[in-house]
Amino acid sequence: MSPKLKILCIEDNPVNWRLVQRLLGQAGYDMHWAEEGLQGYQMAVELKPALVLLDINLPGLSGFEVATKLRQNADLNGIPIIALTAKTMKIDRETALVSGCDGYISKPIDPFQFTTQVEAYLGGQRDKVDQGREGAVLRQFSQQIVEHLEARLKEAQGSNRKLQEAQDALEIRNRNLSRLLALSQSIVAEPDPRSLLTRILGRAQEDLGLKMLHAFRVQADGGYFEGLQWTEDGSEMTAPVRGDHVLPMRLKRVMNEGPILGQHLLQSPYWDPGLALGLWTQPSEALLLPMPHRQHEAELWGFWALSREASRPFLPYEVELIALIGGLAQVSLQNAELIYSLSESSRALASSYEIVESAYMEVHQAQAALSLRERQALLGDLFQKMTKRLQEPVATLQVQSAALDHMEQGSGEWKHSVAQIRHSVGQIGNLVKALTRRVGKQENTRPEWIILDELLSQELELMSIEGHLGDRGLRLEVGAAEAKVFGIYGDFSETVAEMVRHALGGPTPSPSLLVRTAILDGRYQLEMADEGGPIPTEVLTHAFEPFSVLHEESLEDAVLGVRKPGPGLPACVQLMSSYQAAMRIENMGEGTLLELSLQLDTESI
Repeated sequence: MSPKLKILCIEDNPVNWRLVQRLLGQAGYDMHWAEEGLQGYQMAVELKPALVLLDINLPGLSGFEVATKLRQNADLNGIPIIALTAKTMKIDRETALVSGCDGYISKPIDPFQFTTQVEAYLGGQRDKVDQGREGAVLRQFSQQIVEHLEARLKEAQGSNRKLQEAQDALEIRNRNLSRLLALSQSIVAEPDPRSLLTRILGRAQEDLGLKMLHAFRVQADGGYFEGLQWTEDGSEMTAPVRGDHVLPMRLKRVMNEGPILGQHLLQSPYWDPGLALGLWTQPSEALLLPMPHRQHEAELWGFWALSREASRPFLPYEVELIALIGGLAQVSLQNAELIYSLSESSRALASSYEIVESAYMEVHQAQAALSLRERQALLGDLFQKMTKRLQEPVATLQVQSAALDHMEQGSGEWKHSVAQIRHSVGQIGNLVKALTRRVGKQENTRPEWIILDELLSQELELMSIEGHLGDRGLRLEVGAAEAKVFGIYGDFSETVAEMVRHALGGPTPSPSLLVRTAILDGRYQLEMADEGGPIPTEVLTHAFEPFSVLHEESLEDAVLGVRKPGPGLPACVQLMSSYQAAMRIENMGEGTLLELSLQLDTESI
């Protein structure tokens, strides 16, 4: 099956094209369409059709020019070009043949003959100019080309003139916009609404050459519109306009439609009320700019009235500039009022803050006095418990001291009494040292050599006196008396306290607590074993992580009363990290085993 022959129709009338397409498409041809001359030429170069149907009266390049251009292309020279022309005079048809066409078909085309006519030209039919008529036809063709070129030249000149006018207007518009931008930047910090509006109106009067300019803005209660008038002599307040005056009442209906000017304003119901208010004179060129409220679009925020000589109508770019200046004034005034309101609020807040700060200082002083009294009461209770705990070693000292007077020095009983005295003195010394640190009489933040087992014994003894251990059985098995470390006492005392709080903090009270120390492979090992119940595995794995409570929330929702790790354990890990220490926790028996392992210096062992 042979491919369909391509036919290109260059026709600017879509109705004619659809008729050609339907007739030749039904006859089996592959139809293509271009609606102007230059496009048709480019499509002919690409398609290389079997035949070109060319309308003579085309926009842009005329049909004659397209035919001439097609004949100048060597690749297209053999393609038959058939002119479609509504001109019926013989000279018009001959001109088409001279321009490069091979024939012509008159418009309107005959649907019954059109396909036969096209097929005849595809078959080789060619029309020619009568002999002896070539010269006259060429002269006619040249004249038509010249007339066409003259018309195109006039069109180009008119377009250039319009383009120059548009460019001039654009330059003026750009200058005004640049000045407007500079003005907007310069008034950002202007706090006074009257001064701000005066500057904006002055710029509008200067840029637009206005004789009169009135700016009205509704007051907070909506009862009237306050006005500012700008004339050639400067600005001054003008008589206010009542909120129920006919002009603002009518403007509410059209306030979203933009500026009203020229004949439209002169013939509108706003002209006479504005004339009565003195917003413009007659004759004059006037413009009325209604401004809707930016937050409440159904309300009229204000309006401007501008006027100048009747011989100077407002140009489109000037109308646009007026709308921009009006919008700038509206936004700037609202911003200035907002800044003023914020400034007043800031001053009120600062005053309130001073009052609150004064009240806070009074509360803080009262709280400090109360804390001092509470601290004194707690220390008094602690001293009372310490006194009771010291009664036994002191009594032992008294008895043994008296016994020494009757014993022979060096005897076994004498040595036993001395040992008991030393033990009691050690007990007293440890209690006094722990108490001194606890009440802040000795610095806990200065590095020093610390005997770890001694610190452990002191802290456990003091916690027992304070009642933290209760009636629980405490087994202390210390086996690292020679272990010491250079550090801050408070770091280790806090770590011991948090470890004890964990051991005793389960929902089931632990009946006993085993505290054991030893030295293994150059490391100090502290273990605390309790019987307060196990900890769920999914919680135990996060025991030393900060914010570990996040892993416990879902578990608490599912099971009530489960045991959790001590909340201070993550802080202990952080404190001990600077001492190359590690902590470990695991479930063991009826409770947990908490372990602290601390690297010792070889010199300290």
